[in-house]
Amino acid sequence: MQYRILVVDDEQEWLEILQLLFTRKGWEVHTACSGEEAWTRMSETSYDLVICDLAMPDMTGIELLKRVRTVDAVLPFVIMTGVGSIQTAVEAVQLGAYSYITKPFKTQDLEITATRAVEHGRMHRQLENARDKNTPDVMPFVLGSSKAMQEVLGTINKVADSSVPVLIQGETGTGKSLLASHIHGISSRREMPFLTIDCGALPETLLESELFGHVKGAFTGALFSRRGLLEEAQGGTVFLDEIGELSPATQVKLLRAIQEREIRPVGGNKPVSVDVRFITATNRNLKEDVTSGRFREDLYYRLAVIPIFLPPLRERLGDLILFIGHFVEKFNARYGKSITGVSPAAMQMLFQQPWKGNIRELENVLERAVLLADQDELSPDTLGLQFSLSDKRDSGGSSAAPVSLQQAVQDAERRAIQQALIITGGNRTQAAALLGIGRRTLYDKLDEYGIDAKPRADGGE
Repeated sequence: MQYRILVVDDEQEWLEILQLLFTRKGWEVHTACSGEEAWTRMSETSYDLVICDLAMPDMTGIELLKRVRTVDAVLPFVIMTGVGSIQTAVEAVQLGAYSYITKPFKTQDLEITATRAVEHGRMHRQLENARDKNTPDVMPFVLGSSKAMQEVLGTINKVADSSVPVLIQGETGTGKSLLASHIHGISSRREMPFLTIDCGALPETLLESELFGHVKGAFTGALFSRRGLLEEAQGGTVFLDEIGELSPATQVKLLRAIQEREIRPVGGNKPVSVDVRFITATNRNLKEDVTSGRFREDLYYRLAVIPIFLPPLRERLGDLILFIGHFVEKFNARYGKSITGVSPAAMQMLFQQPWKGNIRELENVLERAVLLADQDELSPDTLGLQFSLSDKRDSGGSSAAPVSLQQAVQDAERRAIQQALIITGGNRTQAAALLGIGRRTLYDKLDEYGIDAKPRADGGE
């Protein structure tokens, strides 16, 4: 996607370097050699991002930032600073800059910061627009725009209108059921039923009855005949979640249903024709299960005509801001809140998480944060993530019992230090400046609390 950005620096060499860098990314780049010129340009043109040098003669980057914030509270603003002005750069972040980067820097670091800043700004605009439009609680799910997801969606768009089976594989919480629903929603069967069953949640006998139906008297308690899921979904789509949990006997019956397009209800002799599209999902490695004999090879190849792999959230962080914006918007509508953004510090925490529970875990974190937020911006305190980032010795269990004031202060100090290290990417000098303490004091605190803060790989302290 093409973004329009403004680069501000009083050194022409830097303007040329950054213009070339971002033009190669396909972005539209405007430049200004002073704060006044930048202000004039911003009054005439709207931008997705401003990258500004801190030390300029007529108007400093801080002064330009303050002026911008009087008219636009959302426009992402990144400060470039020299090593000797870290404290001022930290002040800029406190005044509303998205982030700062120290000269000289790696171009890759600036590209990452700029991309995240632009997406951060787009998310804030989205939340503002949603608040103005009173967005309802029911909204389409955001599937993502990362390269990995675009490849997935490209495949789906090619096969959506066919009736070939689709097998979706991925970790728990990656959105397999939502993707299955999306496939049905863009297919020619979208006006017909979309029915789901969790194959791992039911015992074998009950699962067979749910899938294929049963006749009266087929088993104890079968007081009347009942149509199964495959018959109920005639003309539509059946989504079989956790397909890897099927027993061998049920695998045989499902294979027959796919091959012959007909089923036999439990206890019945009369076949019933079915016309359904099969979408299945699993968090298991079915190829390994085939090799071990746990899953039928012929059924696997019937189900995996179109295999889809959903990558975990930690491998598609480019989609993270889209998901954050979607969930904040969703819970704003559900709970009558008006959250308009996420603070840079909170955003850094979200990007640092391993997200072992994937999108589902992110959704739970943001629902809690929206509910607990007292202001219109989510802060690190509302996320409830600081304990997951702390030393493992502190995670052995929590107690509701009151603690001493000294203990409470120590806990707060520990979390503040950990948060500062996250924001500064492990740079202890910058973390000390952010905390307002000396570097020696920070070292003492790191030893006291047993916090492991290794120096950065690029040599930063």
